[in-house]
Amino acid sequence: MARAVNPTARKYRSTVRTEQAQLTRRRILDAAHRLFVANGYAGTTVNAVAAEAGVVAETIYSTLGGKRGLLEGVIDATIVAYLAPLHDPDHDRSSRWAEIDRLDGARERLRVWAEFVCQILAHTSPVHALIRGAADSEPFAVKLRERLLRERLADIAMSIERYVSDALRPGLTVNQASERACALASPEMHHLLTVELGWTARQHQEWLCDLLEVELLGPE
Repeated sequence: MARAVNPTARKYRSTVRTEQAQLTRRRILDAAHRLFVANGYAGTTVNAVAAEAGVVAETIYSTLGGKRGLLEGVIDATIVAYLAPLHDPDHDRSSRWAEIDRLDGARERLRVWAEFVCQILAHTSPVHALIRGAADSEPFAVKLRERLLRERLADIAMSIERYVSDALRPGLTVNQASERACALASPEMHHLLTVELGWTARQHQEWLCDLLEVELLGPE
């Protein structure tokens, strides 16, 4: 007589396998992030990531599809995952956006928003630099960079509309203000100032806050 399979035990084993797969994927992406940032996209191989993560290369190909999948996974784990909760209605009451909503005055809201943008840039700029490097030889990275730019501009436009649209200097539209803010608060500008010119995070933050205030709202 066939032995009955315990549904609870089977579900437990399935859950364990899923958790193990997620941990392995996380370990692979962490390793890829470290090597990509250190060596660039062209200087990183699947075999090197596999060795760093303690897995065989076939595991990377089966779970992420190769080097392109590694880059896309790193982006999802840093840029997308970092920004997604900010626009989740379920998180809105406790989000930084809600904190800014409670501030009085467009100048104060703009400054606190700019400070938050600086925190985001410090977290995501290394990955944006990685994408720019990959775009030199990979067409998919060019399209990826274009998509992230469009999304960043849309996010900034939403914030400008939400916080300072009623206080923009005369003649400046929300779209124009958003494009200016997108340029000034770009990963490229952050990289230039903090990496190539050696500015501190504090210097970059003060520069961005002061310049955005004058550029968008005009002299006080």
